[in-house]
Amino acid sequence: MNKRAIGWIVPLLFLGVLFFWPLGNILSRGFAGDWLVHLLNVRDWQVTWFTIWQALVSTFLTLVLSIPGAYILYRKKFVGQRVLRSLITIPFMLPTIVVATGFTIFRDAGNFWSNPIIWIIAAHVFLNYSLAVRTIGSFWMSLDLQTEEAAAMAGAGHFRTLWSISLPQLKPALISAAASTFLYCSASYGVILVLGGGQVHSLETEIASAANTLLDLPKASALALIQTMLSVVAFGVSQSGGRANIGIELGEHDGEVKPVDRRDWLAILITLPVVTLLIATPMIQIVVKTFTEGAGFIDNFANLAGRGTREILNISVVDAAINSLRNMLIAATLALVIGVAVSVLLALPTRHKSSVVIIRILDILFLLPLGISTVVLGFGYLVTFGGYPLPLRETWLVVPLIQSVMAVPLVVRLVYPALVSLDRSHAEAAATAGANGWQILWLIQLPMIRFSIYTAATFAALVSLGEFGAASLLAYGDQATLPTVLYSLISKPGGENYGMAMAASTLIIAFTFAVVFLISRESRPVSTPKRNGLA
Repeated sequence: MNKRAIGWIVPLLFLGVLFFWPLGNILSRGFAGDWLVHLLNVRDWQVTWFTIWQALVSTFLTLVLSIPGAYILYRKKFVGQRVLRSLITIPFMLPTIVVATGFTIFRDAGNFWSNPIIWIIAAHVFLNYSLAVRTIGSFWMSLDLQTEEAAAMAGAGHFRTLWSISLPQLKPALISAAASTFLYCSASYGVILVLGGGQVHSLETEIASAANTLLDLPKASALALIQTMLSVVAFGVSQSGGRANIGIELGEHDGEVKPVDRRDWLAILITLPVVTLLIATPMIQIVVKTFTEGAGFIDNFANLAGRGTREILNISVVDAAINSLRNMLIAATLALVIGVAVSVLLALPTRHKSSVVIIRILDILFLLPLGISTVVLGFGYLVTFGGYPLPLRETWLVVPLIQSVMAVPLVVRLVYPALVSLDRSHAEAAATAGANGWQILWLIQLPMIRFSIYTAATFAALVSLGEFGAASLLAYGDQATLPTVLYSLISKPGGENYGMAMAASTLIIAFTFAVVFLISRESRPVSTPKRNGLA
């Protein structure tokens, strides 16, 4: 067995035990049960259909709004461009429960727009806008400008150039962005749970209800099977378009990028309201409510040390935050170690066609957790790790472990492309000077991609901090996390509880903004090569 094969042992064991085992257990239970009966059941069919159509509508609106945003933010240049790119990243990094909390302000306004489905779709666009903008924009900025310039010289207007030239070239990025957005919207849990208010149900909320409230494990397993089928299809389509670039900040275009001019007025007219109204307003509203709701600004924050009105919480918000930070550090560390190791192994040169196929299969295997809902995987942990041989469900470690599994693909998607894009001349020169493979990796390659590693660590940490789906099934009592406590506060009546929820959400927004701002300042522009596929 060669060293490369030995290197795969630990990552494959990690993925096999903590992902494929619980997932396989749930899927086998689903196939063993009457899953077709549930699919044909009127209520379950309505839930499945709602999951699909709301995800389709959310995806369509996200794409329509993100194309002009990608053009302005990545195809043009203007003062403050990098700051704006970082700003739109914040919603994608926020816990979904915080996003849902922000949109309840609009839902509860008591007017015509109180229909929860409207705000569910709006929240999904809010969450996925930056993902779509970055996926399309990073591909767009890598395309050669000459074709578009030739069309402009021939008299084609902006819209005709976009429709006839740009969009066909952007097809791989559009497919990837659409499939990824659909995947996240169809697997949405916290947004539908909170904004639906018990009136609207998706596959995710039905799975959690069947498992936790009704204790109907056969139904939960059948619905989990249907949800997984839906997710795998979306994941497969997203991979057919290539990997979406999910970095906080991308490299600058290595060719000429023209400043924004008056011909870009339509793209600006669409992008400016989206950024100011859709992206900024919900976060601003949360901060404003912190001052105006409950016991007042100071008392709302002071009450975080308590358990809410009539002691509705098992632990204080501060204690829950400590639990979340502990879980975040463990999950991010595990995800970073495993993700970087996988990226290094994937990036090693291959000499045989069979090795290339194996590497591609391994690549997909370690990206697959992105395509599985956290509720489904959390349910898998409930039924798999409740006793012998791994009673993980009885320990607080179960939450950071499942969070690390979900964060590994994010690390791989950031670190692996960075390793592959390195100029091999540095490694070859070091090898000629007598350096071994470990020294080349540790002293040359990893330092060269340190900003990608910083970004990967940031994503892993923030995603773990805000994870709600699995935590709602696995974190109980004194091990509750910040998102689960936040949900308890907004789902119980009382001005004090609501004020505490707003204060906790404000702290999370401030923390996320600070982390994104710091990592963006650390990022450096890099040359983006011309290519015909996504990185």
